[in-house]
Amino acid sequence: MKVQQEDFHALAEHVDRVLESVKELPEDACRKAMELKKAIEAFHEHALRKLIRTIRETEEGKELLLKAVGDPAVYALLSMHGIIKQDLFTRVAAVLEEVRPYLRSHGGDVELVKVEGHTAYVRLQGACSGCSLSAVTLKTAVEEAVKTRVPEIEDVLMAEDEVASGYMPLHVIDEADNLEQSGWVKGPSVSDLEEGRAVRFTHQAHDILLVRIDGKVMAYRNQCPHMGMPLDGGMVDGGAITCPWHGFRFDLSTGECLTAPHVQLEPFPVQVKDQWVWVRLN
Repeated sequence: MKVQQEDFHALAEHVDRVLESVKELPEDACRKAMELKKAIEAFHEHALRKLIRTIRETEEGKELLLKAVGDPAVYALLSMHGIIKQDLFTRVAAVLEEVRPYLRSHGGDVELVKVEGHTAYVRLQGACSGCSLSAVTLKTAVEEAVKTRVPEIEDVLMAEDEVASGYMPLHVIDEADNLEQSGWVKGPSVSDLEEGRAVRFTHQAHDILLVRIDGKVMAYRNQCPHMGMPLDGGMVDGGAITCPWHGFRFDLSTGECLTAPHVQLEPFPVQVKDQWVWVRLN
């Protein structure tokens, strides 16, 4: 059967259908077909690795490769062969997306705050955040799903009341008076943050991007992970910012790159106290 529409999803579905039909063959024929599949994939992986090593020899090649990886078909192909791997944050986020329907069916939800080392910090919401037996069950479901699907994660800690992600609601948060001793740095006033406009905030060697969207303040390192260029001149539209240099788009609620999913903005913990923005740098 020939696939007429050269569409990524159609091609992927066709591969799945053919694999299912192979599994229905007699055992010996199925085994030989799967061996052929593995041999072809091994050949392709070998050739792809050589090709990528050649492309990466120049800065122009690296830029073209990163641009190519933004295509879902290219990304899927390289991921299948283990040539590129999603970072831990993206992998944990994918697991949480899978358990989210279950949590919502019980009146709860979950947000991935950050991943540090072998520890994932999540914020549970709704029914998940209580202390009832059902809430404990939901927490356990999240922990087991993450640890099972992402073996590198050894601990899943709750961050229900911590200010550890790239955003917090714009309200006064009770905090120790001496924030500076805890590594927090005072930034601009909330009134200085125009809705939907990126603002640059610098402190010593730190260059920070602040954005206020829908009553939330996000703080990220002011650096596009693509080529290390500043993002503060980028256009903010629909909760995303576009790098003014090479057009990479980032979701400001998560820091995830919408152009190349394996790329991530670096978030800073942020909170608002007495209408002043505070950012934790260490």
